[in-house]
Amino acid sequence: MTLYAPVEKEKDARGHGDGSILFDIGPAIKGQAIQTILANVDEDNVFLIDPDPEREDTLRLHIGGTTIPISRYANVSFVAREAALRVMEIMQESTPPTLAFVIGEGVIDGITGVIVRFNTDDLRISEAVMKELQGFDLSVIERILTIAEEIRDEGREGRKIGTLFVVGDPEELQAYVKQLILNPFKGYAPEERNVLSEELKETIKEFAQLDGAFIVSREGTIMSAGTYIDVDTSDVRRYPGWGTRHLAAAAITAKTDSVAILVSESGGRIKVFRDGRIIMRR
Repeated sequence: MTLYAPVEKEKDARGHGDGSILFDIGPAIKGQAIQTILANVDEDNVFLIDPDPEREDTLRLHIGGTTIPISRYANVSFVAREAALRVMEIMQESTPPTLAFVIGEGVIDGITGVIVRFNTDDLRISEAVMKELQGFDLSVIERILTIAEEIRDEGREGRKIGTLFVVGDPEELQAYVKQLILNPFKGYAPEERNVLSEELKETIKEFAQLDGAFIVSREGTIMSAGTYIDVDTSDVRRYPGWGTRHLAAAAITAKTDSVAILVSESGGRIKVFRDGRIIMRR
């Protein structure tokens, strides 16, 4: 795929902590290459994202002659990050070190939009963390991390919020949880309450405002929200800045074969807990 845009229309280049660089571009002019923007990116690894004409809330990622639906966010970095993770799932070990995404209106000659360039190594879960997560579906963990980042960055109704996801065997976790409110996910089919479902993402972000945690199976099925983690935290080592969510995350992962993903309301950090300790921060 050959892409064109005037280099002089490049207005801004902003670095992001997830390894992306965002470029604003103006109307494309045929014949003027954008290699200065897409430096070190083979044109086969540049992908187009445009609106889905049949679904107002969905964008399309074009890859390998097919299209994949992705969520429409207010922040283009979120759009490109989700697209990058989808490409990495498809390309696996053949994923190049750099990917780029042109987000526009669906025509190559005439795009007005942005380009987002990613260093894919910055998006990968490190090998050390992968070893810690053996036995868990990494696509489920990655999706929860993506949702957690959106909750952290977007907040809800103009305010910062925190939340907790606990991923594990629901039967094992049952001994340590109790419902604070009526479970909003009760009665729905497993496929309708799986974190990998695009349609569920906004619902999860709404329920993140509830007190308590999300309980998620290893396969990604959300078992409950607004759930109290009823576990003894007296043996948990306390660190400055830790609140009840941190203590619950450490304690439940120490007691059970589970992973906890925490969004800190005050600190704005995301922490992943395993075996009672933090194994990853974002």
